[in-house]
Amino acid sequence: MPNEPTPPTPTPTPPKPNRERGIANRDYLDEVAISRKVAAAATDPAHTGPLAAVEFDTTLPSQINALAGTIEADIGKLTGERAGKETMTEQEKTARDALMAVLQPIQTAAKRKFIGETQKLREAYYTGAGLSNGTLDEVLTASRSVLARLSPGENNAPPQDVLPGITAVGRIKELADAIDTYGGKDQAQGEKQTEAGKLLEAIKANVPKLAKLRRQVQLAADQAWPWRTPGVATIRKAFLLSPDRPMKD
Repeated sequence: MPNEPTPPTPTPTPPKPNRERGIANRDYLDEVAISRKVAAAATDPAHTGPLAAVEFDTTLPSQINALAGTIEADIGKLTGERAGKETMTEQEKTARDALMAVLQPIQTAAKRKFIGETQKLREAYYTGAGLSNGTLDEVLTASRSVLARLSPGENNAPPQDVLPGITAVGRIKELADAIDTYGGKDQAQGEKQTEAGKLLEAIKANVPKLAKLRRQVQLAADQAWPWRTPGVATIRKAFLLSPDRPMKD
């Protein structure tokens, strides 16, 4: 009886890469990439004439590239600080989980307060940022940022936010105590965390500014090459515009 052919060994499906979380958030990097593409399209000599006809601000591409460079540099600094921190010790994992146990009720309160038009403010509380799977350093950085928003400012100025059920003698004190406990007493470490927090806040502030500049360029292109005009599909695609509908507000 002839030997039956051996069925091929199925190729295992490669695991899906984890979404890049925390400091070098993929959404931030994507915005930098698409903004640079739009800026490049605006400086293409083939496009400058029609853009000039709609009174395009020619400084926008350079503004985009400069701000994109700043964001990339800040992400690079934070990524460098994370090097070698991907593998946590069991002690670090325990500390991270304990800190998250204090932070999560505050995140829930932020979800309750910031709804509708203010829902974007939840980002300041790192909701949906995957902190539960992040490093201890990332959770500490986020916790310090949240604590700053809930604490009084200079000269006893009111805190930036007031959340339902989150009080100074309750959850806010618990968060401050947890940061002291799990952040360690080493001043150099604290300074490093402070610097990381500042860089992260700068990135989060600059990315929307970059998107706004990018949209200004796209709106000018949308005016210069209206989608109903024949033969403009390729140009519109260069500006990352739909070839068959106008740009959304």
